[in-house]
Amino acid sequence: MTHFLSPLKRWSCLILAIGLSGIAQAQTGIGVAGFGYRKPASTITAAPGQVMIVSVFGVAERIPDALFPLTANGYPTEVKGITVAFVQGLVTVQLPIRGIQQSACPASGACSPATTLTLQNPYELNPGSSTPAYLDVKEGGATVAKVTLSPVSDSVHLISTCDETGIFLSLAYGVPADTCVAMVMHAGGPLVSQASPAKPGETLVAWAYGLGAVDHPMPEPCCSSPDQLPLAVQPFTVNFCYADAGRFPLRRLAAAVPSYVGMVGSGIYQVHFVVPSVPADLALCSARVGNLSVQVGGPQSADATLICVQP
Repeated sequence: MTHFLSPLKRWSCLILAIGLSGIAQAQTGIGVAGFGYRKPASTITAAPGQVMIVSVFGVAERIPDALFPLTANGYPTEVKGITVAFVQGLVTVQLPIRGIQQSACPASGACSPATTLTLQNPYELNPGSSTPAYLDVKEGGATVAKVTLSPVSDSVHLISTCDETGIFLSLAYGVPADTCVAMVMHAGGPLVSQASPAKPGETLVAWAYGLGAVDHPMPEPCCSSPDQLPLAVQPFTVNFCYADAGRFPLRRLAAAVPSYVGMVGSGIYQVHFVVPSVPADLALCSARVGNLSVQVGGPQSADATLICVQP
């Protein structure tokens, strides 16, 4: 195996060096248009109620600073002349714009910056329909981009402090800038960390996007009782894997049904689960690396994060 692997590695490095050299000479900055092992998709996976970030080209307005236009009346549906409409058949919903920013342009030369929008899909999105769905991005009333959506029942994303959605959760107060911390908390706070590890048998709360349809709309005003909060309509599971003293690979530990899955406002969901018993060979966690993987899974998606559990 080594005999064949070594020449391949050398050849791969040679191709990479040539490619990067050509790019660096051609322009002052490198723009990434896609990533992965397949041709970049022209569609975006989208679940009902999902908060997501969408980037498009073609907006003429220049926005030098990021805008997160929250007002006393909520988020506006138009910012700098830009609007976004969700369309699926006869259903059209103007989406509030939670955040908008643009990639930087060089001081000289032509530039078509990417405009990035933070949006929440409406719950009117129907994953079971054969009718195509898309986002219609307009500037000054004229369409500049149409983003095709691939509707799914769920697109789970466990929130971390590195998510650039413009939605700030007060639990993250005190977390150093540019530090990625999972938004998984003790039932009464604070966030789970090396300094405040979880304990077996304890109920934790994970914060997430993209868990899909809920059983009823959020009451306004909300809420005199937790019972008024909307519940996710589809089943979710929580799977646990742990890091042993050797740290690799993660070993399966347990699977469980969360005690609560619901939407608490602004497209943010909570998943409540009980920490399972841990084995004697559980690794110690560090300030940056946890020792227990928590994976929340739905019918069509899953996402995982590492947390710190006390041995």
